[in-house]
Amino acid sequence: MNKKKILLIICMLILCFLVLWKLLPYIFFSILHQKMTAENYVTLGVEQKDIISYNLSDLLEYMDNDVKPEVIKVEKKADIVFESIYELKINIENVEDNAVYSVSYGADGNSKNEKIDNMSFNCNFDLKEGKNDISIIFYKNSSEINRYESTVYFVEPYKKQFLDELSNNGVSTHFIKNYDDIDDSIELLKYSGIKLIRNSIQWNQIEKNGKYSFENIDNWLEDVRDADINVMAILVDNSTKRLGNDYQISNDEELEKFNEYVEQVLNRYSNELIGIEVWNEPNINWNTDDAKKWYSKMVESVNLLNYKNEIIAGSTATPYHTEKSEEYLKEISDLNAYINSNVFSYHVYSYSDDMAWLKDKNSNHKNVINELGGFQYIYLTEYGIANRNIEDENVRSEKLIKQTVTNITQGVDISILYNFIDDSETTTYGLLAKDLKPKKAYYAMKNFYENTNGAEYIGTLTNLEGVENTNLEAHVYDKDGKPKIIVWSKNSNETITIPYSNFKATDLYGEEIQPNEEGNLIITTSPIYLDDLEYSYFYQAISNIAIENYDQFTEKFASEIAQVPELSNKIEENKNYMKSVGQVQTRVVGTSSIQAMQQHFELGNMILQAYKDGTLQTEDVKISSMLDMLNDIGDSYEDLVTVSAQTVVESDIEQTNTAIQEAEKTINNNQGAEIIYPVKILEFSKDHYEKATYINGLEEENDIKEGLIISNNLHALLLANWANTFAQINIDNYVDEYIANNPVTIEYNITELTNQNVKATIKTDAEIQITNNSNSKEHTFEQNGSFTFEYTIKGRALKITATVENIDKVAPTISGIQNGKLYTEPVTPKVNDENLQSIELKLNSQVVSNYENGDTLEEEGFYEITANDKAGNTITRYFQIFINTDTNYKIEENYIKNVTNNTIKSDFDKKINLSVKYKITRNGEEVSQDDILATGDILTTETGDEYVIIVPGDINKDGKVDLKDFIKMRIYLLLENNLDDIEKVAADCNLDGQVIGVKDYIRMRLIILMNDVTN
Repeated sequence: MNKKKILLIICMLILCFLVLWKLLPYIFFSILHQKMTAENYVTLGVEQKDIISYNLSDLLEYMDNDVKPEVIKVEKKADIVFESIYELKINIENVEDNAVYSVSYGADGNSKNEKIDNMSFNCNFDLKEGKNDISIIFYKNSSEINRYESTVYFVEPYKKQFLDELSNNGVSTHFIKNYDDIDDSIELLKYSGIKLIRNSIQWNQIEKNGKYSFENIDNWLEDVRDADINVMAILVDNSTKRLGNDYQISNDEELEKFNEYVEQVLNRYSNELIGIEVWNEPNINWNTDDAKKWYSKMVESVNLLNYKNEIIAGSTATPYHTEKSEEYLKEISDLNAYINSNVFSYHVYSYSDDMAWLKDKNSNHKNVINELGGFQYIYLTEYGIANRNIEDENVRSEKLIKQTVTNITQGVDISILYNFIDDSETTTYGLLAKDLKPKKAYYAMKNFYENTNGAEYIGTLTNLEGVENTNLEAHVYDKDGKPKIIVWSKNSNETITIPYSNFKATDLYGEEIQPNEEGNLIITTSPIYLDDLEYSYFYQAISNIAIENYDQFTEKFASEIAQVPELSNKIEENKNYMKSVGQVQTRVVGTSSIQAMQQHFELGNMILQAYKDGTLQTEDVKISSMLDMLNDIGDSYEDLVTVSAQTVVESDIEQTNTAIQEAEKTINNNQGAEIIYPVKILEFSKDHYEKATYINGLEEENDIKEGLIISNNLHALLLANWANTFAQINIDNYVDEYIANNPVTIEYNITELTNQNVKATIKTDAEIQITNNSNSKEHTFEQNGSFTFEYTIKGRALKITATVENIDKVAPTISGIQNGKLYTEPVTPKVNDENLQSIELKLNSQVVSNYENGDTLEEEGFYEITANDKAGNTITRYFQIFINTDTNYKIEENYIKNVTNNTIKSDFDKKINLSVKYKITRNGEEVSQDDILATGDILTTETGDEYVIIVPGDINKDGKVDLKDFIKMRIYLLLENNLDDIEKVAADCNLDGQVIGVKDYIRMRLIILMNDVTN
């Protein structure tokens, strides 16, 4: 290599070194800048590139040029937020000294413009709930130099609802892959309003080589419970290791392994789980006779572990599998799955907009369970949209809401939506996409939960705001003691128009809907929420559901009803009552609704009695089925009490607890009798009782609170009585001849209506020992109700219930008047009492002999009305009527009569309207415009005519009618010597021109009373 080449290389190396030396700070800064940007910022530079991306010539030019490109850094933020103010920090570097910078920013097209004075500043976006497309556009000298765009999902924190912890809506979560999905989605789950999740605790996830590990489950379960969300666990295995290639338990060894797995789960999580679901969709593969037998044994083995919460059997897929869900449930019930569980579950998805299969009552699982004997809860542990290709998110939202509401109409007690998070990019059942971005359906369901969590479903309506349409689908809820309606049109080709007045309408996502130009609300297939509604909608919905269910009951059990003649009449009476409820416009009296509920449940007592007597020839299962359907109708009566009753009585709750314990004792002392259905009825009773006592223990107040306590407590009491009676019937089959020949009865010391306590006494010829009630054969009822005597006959424990319904300690009520009130127009008092005996009306202390209840009273005077009922209760009310029909001044002879007391001269002038001038004097002095006119004042016209002013009742001439005048009137009536001629004219209070008498005296009292009222 020659010297020239060596020298050239050395020069080039020196040049490169100098260039690199000069570039080194920039390279270092750029690398550092990129690291910071990656961690904290999104960097926007010229053409979206920074210094390090330029070539050497560009960079040299950049270094030597005073004008450097702006570098804009936008702070990185989460794209799912839970606060409405979204703040982005902005830094702009390399700004030009003389340039004017500004920014335009906003969300969803709503933007605001600001001049940038400080190159480190914040942009605050006011987000609406849902998806927000935000943008920031940067300007230099009014020309756009760059922009930043992003999508942010805002979720408002869930608003706590009264009793939402008792909500019956949930979602499947599938936290099974290391159970760590929850770390990213727990906030979205908590803020959705979902209060229950269904999740697998898979056998193959917790057991390896015979050793169990719960660490991952502990973590996610703690997070879920900390968010106040309940968990229902599916006990299932997705491997072949434990169950062989058939994925089924098919022998005792496999069943023993399964039992160990269940025990491990329950020993650890028994208190954390509200229910356990035995396997998932067994009817897909477990459909041979042998497989059904082993599945039923699985359910039995779980029941033997005495798990205190819900044991859920079935979990059947439907309707698209060869082994129909309904038939599968029947077959495993024959194998004792019904006895060993308290919940049957199934899965159903919507395939069409009208959800026809969901609403088909002939395939309704409720009917299947009723035929098994009923009193088995129904859970829909999977439901959703089967069509995975619905692109319109609003349509998906609409369908989910309609499905969820429809579930309730099918008797579903808990609905579990499938799914919370999409399983994959193509399986899009979820409320969240696979990347956890909330879909519109998430916001729609969140809004639904905030509207319905803690609410009681009441029923459906056939018309709304006077509009009746067969395509109208309207569902009424009791939300915080007020009606809330979810409504839509069933026909996609027809909208329904109703007047928009006196209520508030909101859409799927909680946005308020405004009326159209004609002031109407347009109802489409998209569900709408209606609030601030008339109370009468409660009663219309209750009436509709009850009448429909009564019709189904009489149709289904026609042959059984025919065996008990009085049953048909009682059903018709109750049905007519419910029809009248549908016409109520105000509020049903709480006691009336309670009595109605008691009368409805009396139908069950009649059935049980007829069954016991042998009048009704059938089997236990049919009796239980009848009671089950009556209990469903009873839910409408429970709703009626909820919306009507308002006073909680602690003794009622205690009475119910006693009734439950008595039923439990009867069942436990069964002497070997097989008792299946009373046990299930009693479990329903306990659930109602626990709900009542739970709500009663809450410190939080709410308009629905007391109604729920009363209705659930009463429901629990009535069911406990059924269970007790039914169990006793089973036991009666074992009653020996001695008891049959020595019946035990109860005698009441009073059988007619009474307002006294009633003494119930056990009467029998048998040798009997009372084991409760302080060993006494007598029990005193202070109010209507039941008391069960416990006794033994020859060592046999028995019970007999004393029921008193003839105590009436409630006095009659009188509507149309208020006690002590003065009326200025006719009134129509009406005495109300089921057991009314007599009414007496007095006018001015004299009995009105021809008075009929409800007559309109218009004669002036002082009234006294007294009502007595047959039980001896009485009520007395006092009121007065003062009707001054003629208020015109009367000019007779030299008097101006009928001038009202306390009339000032200026008002007198306006009313008398004389065409001539006049003045009014008193004792020679002219009365001023503000003076009160009095009896004896002289009106003198300019023509010289004189008139004496008379104020009726103002005898002492001070312009007022008061006690002083009243005393003078009484003296006159006694002595007739204390009034002058003018005073006598003033004493003619009724202006009849007759001798001063009692009528004038009474009218003066009324005038004085009227003064007291108006003053």
